[in-house]
Amino acid sequence: MHATKVAAVIISAAAVFAGVMESFDGGLDLVLGAVVVLVPSFWVALSLTTRRSASGAVWLGLVRYTAAAIGFALLFALRPSSSPGIVLLGSILALLIPPIVLAWQQRPSK
Repeated sequence: MHATKVAAVIISAAAVFAGVMESFDGGLDLVLGAVVVLVPSFWVALSLTTRRSASGAVWLGLVRYTAAAIGFALLFALRPSSSPGIVLLGSILALLIPPIVLAWQQRPSK
């Protein structure tokens, strides 16, 4: 869960940067793209830490990707003017940053 929180902070900073460089809508699109990925990921991380079922992990993964797909569909239905490239950038950041943070935390200290 810590990695998801760190990702949210980094993505918020990137959204502010995108908002300044492009427009407020660009920053909002980046945040919304990230939220579509981070909310199901955060829910799965929370569920995995509270339950210890190995077979449940498969179902949680399926629910995570289904929720993200529904989130993208809702995002583009409710905000058809969203920039697909910036939404994609936000979702890519949300997918890449948590594993990088976890790898950084688990590296052996010297």
